[in-house]
Amino acid sequence: MKKYFSLMAIFAAMAMTFIGCSKDDNDTDSTENRLNFTNKLTQNSISCTWEGYNMAKRKELGNWNDDGQKYAVMRFDRATKEDIQGTGLLLYFENNYKDTFLEGSEFTWYFADDMLRISYRHSGWSPQYAEYRTQELVINGDRFDGTWFEKTDFKYKFNYTKSAFSDWSKYIN
Repeated sequence: MKKYFSLMAIFAAMAMTFIGCSKDDNDTDSTENRLNFTNKLTQNSISCTWEGYNMAKRKELGNWNDDGQKYAVMRFDRATKEDIQGTGLLLYFENNYKDTFLEGSEFTWYFADDMLRISYRHSGWSPQYAEYRTQELVINGDRFDGTWFEKTDFKYKFNYTKSAFSDWSKYIN
């Protein structure tokens, strides 16, 4: 009887291992998952521009409070359709008419620690990150929505649409 229960325990453990591995394989961070996300981010191209409002939120006493909004135009570039990292440019305007430029920065984007990360060249800007396989970043067709986290007490909620903005030469140094 003891042998029977030992064998049952071994089979149960093996079954749980196989079931756990197949589920984890779909949920883990992988080069394939990163490439799939990157293809959505760049619309299966080597470059894609998104634009919309960034709503800044600051955490104070445990609550997220509005900290202003800016209109953003953000371009993600990569060298080839197989790359899962690249460069880009973020421009901030006063409104969606893009008549008043506020500031901008070139950046690099890459995946690390299960996150899509952005490092800005602008000396005063902090890096941003977001979990790319959850609801922090969602791309559905021509819409890109989510939250970029800058620090534990600062984030940017955004709703972007695919953009045809092409006036980059005015803002690139």
